[in-house]
Amino acid sequence: MDTNNSAIKALKVKEQYEDHLTEYVKVLISRGNKEKLKEFSELRGYKLETIVDSDIFYIGEMAEMLVPAYLEYVRNFGVISETNLKPIFHDRYVIPIKNRQGKIINLVGYSKDANERYVYGTAKYYERRGTLWGLEKLDLAYKMGYAIITEGITDAIRLRDMGYPNTFAMCGTHSSDFIMQQLNRCRHGVIRIPDRDDAGLRAVKKWECNRHLTLKIAMHYKDVDEMCSESDDNIEWFNDYMTDCINWILSAEHKGRKSVCEEVTIM
Repeated sequence: MDTNNSAIKALKVKEQYEDHLTEYVKVLISRGNKEKLKEFSELRGYKLETIVDSDIFYIGEMAEMLVPAYLEYVRNFGVISETNLKPIFHDRYVIPIKNRQGKIINLVGYSKDANERYVYGTAKYYERRGTLWGLEKLDLAYKMGYAIITEGITDAIRLRDMGYPNTFAMCGTHSSDFIMQQLNRCRHGVIRIPDRDDAGLRAVKKWECNRHLTLKIAMHYKDVDEMCSESDDNIEWFNDYMTDCINWILSAEHKGRKSVCEEVTIM
């Protein structure tokens, strides 16, 4: 009984923490520079509504993160450096990572030009290996019957912007049994789109789902975001291949088969 009570209490504490982090981000969004979002839209070619729907915001000066009402929580939120005790985001677009319920569980600072493009927060209850970016859309993927997974967050944002809402990001080259178990619940399977470098091609081998198709982008691009941001022709080209991939993954011939895989390369 004591064990059960402790587990229930721990769960409530975690849920309260997630509520606080989600509320904190809402404050940062409300105080954020809206012109910077338009700038991000023009820079990356994402629709502004995609950026807003993803709750992306901009942090210019680090002090912007020190919201008085949440000062007692910010270290647990993972936005304070343990080295110098200063906020970790500066001149970055910040992308929230949400759980299946839509609550924010961590933050990622993104800069296209920095040596370290992604800076991950160290939020108390966030485990990078055990989650995906975009889990708030997981039930939609289950309803559609398949999911699309990429390596990087901006790749997933690109595909959602192009009309593929059931896209998720691995947040790196790692994998875990827990993630694969969640994806295996998609009744038709998973379309995997790795980065087109050695690390990405090695990583996709660990994304072992029961039913999957691997779409490799044209080899002279690093990732799907780079490819589709270059031109409308590339987007049209990619969409044609993706249509074939979706038709294949939904194909009736695969019903009842426990394991099936295929590979398609954009030439």
